[in-house]
Amino acid sequence: MYNQLYNYEISRDSQAEPSSWYSLNNNCAPHFHSALELVYVRSGIMEATLNGKFHCIQGRELLLVPSYTVHRYLTPERSDTIVMIIPLSYIPAFQKILRRKTFSLCRISDKSITREVARCMRYCCGLQHKKPDSMAARGYIHVILALLTENIPLENLLAKDDDALVRNILTYLNNNYKNPLSLKSVADEFGYSTSRFSHIFNKHVGCSISEYVNALRCRQVAGMLLDGEESVTQAAMGAGFNSMRTFYRSFMHVFGISPSKYVDVSKDNDALRHSRSGVPVYSGCKGLCHVIKGPLDSIAPIEKDRH
Repeated sequence: MYNQLYNYEISRDSQAEPSSWYSLNNNCAPHFHSALELVYVRSGIMEATLNGKFHCIQGRELLLVPSYTVHRYLTPERSDTIVMIIPLSYIPAFQKILRRKTFSLCRISDKSITREVARCMRYCCGLQHKKPDSMAARGYIHVILALLTENIPLENLLAKDDDALVRNILTYLNNNYKNPLSLKSVADEFGYSTSRFSHIFNKHVGCSISEYVNALRCRQVAGMLLDGEESVTQAAMGAGFNSMRTFYRSFMHVFGISPSKYVDVSKDNDALRHSRSGVPVYSGCKGLCHVIKGPLDSIAPIEKDRH
């Protein structure tokens, strides 16, 4: 079961329908997908890195993540957010517009736009558990995309070599993290010197290759432990660790708690377990990046926005 639940985020591309949810203390590892992603910060501050560029999103601001953008989130103290994933194929008219264009802005602070987008996102959250593919939900998403494409300037989509490289690296690491990997072996795989490769990876992802790979392994172990089918040692070795000392250090670095405590907390918080499935309340993969520490995320209840 864990292989399905804990796959790399690119698995979102198999989703045919949009999804939306509330999330407290939004954190996620670097990832990408073809769908458009929106994050409205209701209160607090959420930090985001998109293709290596840092953004600080404050209360009542909107983050717009275009297709195939490598992105990660970090909440330094507290954030209350709404997240929405929109597969472009869901609205063919907008898919045609965005096929060769992309949004020129990622951080949107214009309240006349963010207020209406947030209102539609809240309604979609309410429909998510009832009629996620209803005419009403489709209508709200039409309104969201219309507001964005009519108010945010579009620019020609120019693929950057480094951005494409990082997407390929993340895919490669996700497919091979159980195997022995090192900076040199991965750099050689892509034909780069270790120094150049390390610079590109750190700039876009925010951590070293070894930290990121160990974080992927820890996520795999976390899923296996929740399934309860293997011991900690079996899970760690099966995920690619060759040292339990390295595993325990990495797990604490990623999740901020021990594996046994992680299982206890997860059992006490059933919403946390469901959040790992990707739909509809995913976004709290606390960690998978060296800067994300502390207790596991909690999932916010669906409620009206506060203005």
